[in-house]
Order: sequence, then structure tokens, then C-alpha cells
Amino acid sequence: MISLSVSGFFVVYIGGWFLVLAFLWARELWRERLSDWALSEGSVCVCDNCHFAFLIKPGESAARCLRCGEMCSIRKRF
Repeated sequence: MISLSVSGFFVVYIGGWFLVLAFLWARELWRERLSDWALSEGSVCVCDNCHFAFLIKPGESAARCLRCGEMCSIRKRF
């Protein structure tokens, strides 16, 4: 049997937890990178009539809804 002092046990115990937490942190960073997506240069427009969301080209101030055909104005984000 391996003899281990109390202080040695706590060092091994804390070290084990650091390894587990480092592994979980690295796994979470890897999962975020896989599922990370970025919106292109366009903007998201939501129709006030049918609540359909769609992308518009950058620089446009108004767009026609693809579902119901109503004109939608783009709100500026600050």
C-alpha cells in the first residue's frame, strides 16, 4: 500500500481538480469554436406584419418582406 501524508493527499486532490477543470475549460473552448458563427456584412430585418426575419444587404434603409411583401424599414443600432 502507498503511504501518503495528509498534506500530500491534499496536493494530489487539488492537482486532480485543476486537471479536471482545465480539461472541461479546454473542451468548452473547443465546443464554442465549433458552433461559433458570425453574421455576414448584412443586417437582420424583422417584418412588423408577419414577424418573418431575413437578411438584407448592407447599406439598405428599407426592404420588402420575402413572405408577405410589406415594406420594412431598418432601424439603426447604436
